[in-house]
Amino acid sequence: MTAHPHHPHHPPADWPVDTDVEPNAVRRWIDPRIVGVIAIGGFVGGLARYELVTAWAAATTGFPWSTFAVNTTGAFALALLVIVTTDVLSDSRYLRPLFGTGFCGAFTTFSSVAVAVDELAGHGHAATAAGYAAASLAAGAAAATAGVLLGRAIPSRVDELSGEPGVEVKT
Repeated sequence: MTAHPHHPHHPPADWPVDTDVEPNAVRRWIDPRIVGVIAIGGFVGGLARYELVTAWAAATTGFPWSTFAVNTTGAFALALLVIVTTDVLSDSRYLRPLFGTGFCGAFTTFSSVAVAVDELAGHGHAATAAGYAAASLAAGAAAATAGVLLGRAIPSRVDELSGEPGVEVKT
């Protein structure tokens, strides 16, 4: 192994990132179908966010309600999705990447919260900025908790509908 030709202070280019993993191991298990559903979900989630925020634009001096609503509903949806895809629809290979990583990942962004807080503070509205940051964190945590609780109730409801406890739902 030789030093990297352009960066002699870096490790050699042929060193694996993780010495316990073969250098090409990751390339073998990345499924292009999963990448495809993530891209589709990301496109739809980003478009949904754009349309909502454009239709419900906030003034630079006011509380950014559209971003707050998007991120709060996204926290709820993601928490619900994780529980449902883990406990109810565990055989579904594409739901979590499509809706979780793709849709919710593009629909919600922490960076938009940071930008809104910075803009509010920059325009002399520090109290609104602080209130927005605190409300975003509290509402996101509450929405995620509600999503988890609702998701945990679904398997018992499926059991009630089937008449047999422990019946596994297949997709």
